[in-house]
Amino acid sequence: MTDKKEEKVVSRKQAITSFVLRTLFYFAILIALIYLYEYSGIDSVHFIYNEF
Repeated sequence: MTDKKEEKVVSRKQAITSFVLRTLFYFAILIALIYLYEYSGIDSVHFIYNEF
């Protein structure tokens, strides 16, 4: 009977760890995409060549 209880604890701990790691991973991807969007300067004025 104690084996099943230990399996549940390990399984629950593994599920929580997996959830936290996935959440952090997706958050990092989201932050990277926001950074790249801001870095690309889509809303900013593009460089104009003045020396033609």
